[in-house]
Amino acid sequence: MGDDSVLRARAREAMKSGNLPHHRPQSVWGGPGSGEPCAVCDEAVDKEDVELELQFSSDGEAGTLHYHVHARCFAAWEIERRIGGSNGHSLPRSDDAGIMADHELNTTGQGERG
Repeated sequence: MGDDSVLRARAREAMKSGNLPHHRPQSVWGGPGSGEPCAVCDEAVDKEDVELELQFSSDGEAGTLHYHVHARCFAAWEIERRIGGSNGHSLPRSDDAGIMADHELNTTGQGERG
């Protein structure tokens, strides 16, 4: 993955090239990695890693856009996104709208969904 300054540079480049949006996502889910490539560092998000899946409404097209990122890569993107002038943080409101069954990591065994 690299150190924080490298991850931040990669996050800036992903936004600059249009490979990752500049604005906050519609929803964010977390859980074990799916093996998908990270939208920031391009390395696989392995099942041993914590993965965040970012969902964005597409501009004028049907459907939504999904991006998979490591937790550290998400933090680098969030810092660079905020520096770039976007308002607000990336985490969605806490109204359960961002919860997707079978994609969340529950380490307590309480309140399991799915």
